[in-house]
Amino acid sequence: MTQTRAAGRTAAIAAMPRYEPDRPPTRVDLSDNTSLWGPPPSVRATLAGLSDAQLSRYPSPYADALCAALGDRHGVDAACIVTGCGSDDVLDSAIRACCDAGSSIAVAVPTFSVVPSFAEVNEVRMAPVELRRDGTVRAADLLAVDADIYYLCSPNNPTGMSVPGAELIELLEATDSIVLVDEAYADYADTDAVALTEHHDNLVVVRTLSKAFGLAGLRVGYAVGHPDVVAAISASRGPYKVGALAEAVAIAVLRDDVEWVRARIDEVRELRAAFTTRLASAGFEVLHSDANFVAVLVDDAPGAFARMRDREVLVRAYASLAVFGDLLRITVAPTALLDEAFDALVDATR
Repeated sequence: MTQTRAAGRTAAIAAMPRYEPDRPPTRVDLSDNTSLWGPPPSVRATLAGLSDAQLSRYPSPYADALCAALGDRHGVDAACIVTGCGSDDVLDSAIRACCDAGSSIAVAVPTFSVVPSFAEVNEVRMAPVELRRDGTVRAADLLAVDADIYYLCSPNNPTGMSVPGAELIELLEATDSIVLVDEAYADYADTDAVALTEHHDNLVVVRTLSKAFGLAGLRVGYAVGHPDVVAAISASRGPYKVGALAEAVAIAVLRDDVEWVRARIDEVRELRAAFTTRLASAGFEVLHSDANFVAVLVDDAPGAFARMRDREVLVRAYASLAVFGDLLRITVAPTALLDEAFDALVDATR
């Protein structure tokens, strides 16, 4: 890299907008899809029991014990697991490990808003493929761009729909390129893609403990894939990305709190169905969701967002999205909070 190109590259990256969602402190915050039920029961005891050495010394470079626990969870060898500082870190490392500068990444849009920035900083060209109006994506549409890597968010953020299994299998069987499936919300869906990694060496499934497991503040993400691909992602991400506190808590939760987490997931699914029905009965167009949020199509998302914020109810607004236009994304929460969100939404859009 020449000095001139290096300087230009640095300036271009420095000019990229920071990820700063509009989240002022408020009474009811349903904007970030984290758990409104708090962390699992074992967390406080685990934190209280940490030794001085766990705080003053470096953690395991590659979180080997956590990889083993996650492997047990998914029925795969620990060599098939790589961890990171949240799923964002794993996605960034996977793109860097699996693409050369100038490669292309096919992305079903609209989707997770941070992915374009990961592509740009890794000098990977975006190849957007629009979702269908029903929120699904077709393998044929993705394959038409002949990309070096494919990114799919399933269930998709911010629309909520999962990638149909048949379409994913068709894509995996038709390309040798890496297929990166972001399953941050898969705990709330009926199906997931992890089992497919046993049969498709080009599949990498990215997961997180930030959503259903209520550990967003500790930043624990991971990916499941073929050991050779996982090793490349691990080398790209480098050591010490999961701190000792995060690893200890994550292991304890996976060991002790799975039933508690499953109960919260079941509760979210029931609330999601009831809230969707209530919104539809009030005349709102609501997209099908397999995640822990619902997406409501509106005429003026920024205006509705501002009016709801005035009522101290915070949601996430998206304006002028491909295919869908404006929508509000509302995190599923305990009933009392959803009641407030419903009333605020009605007032903001009528």
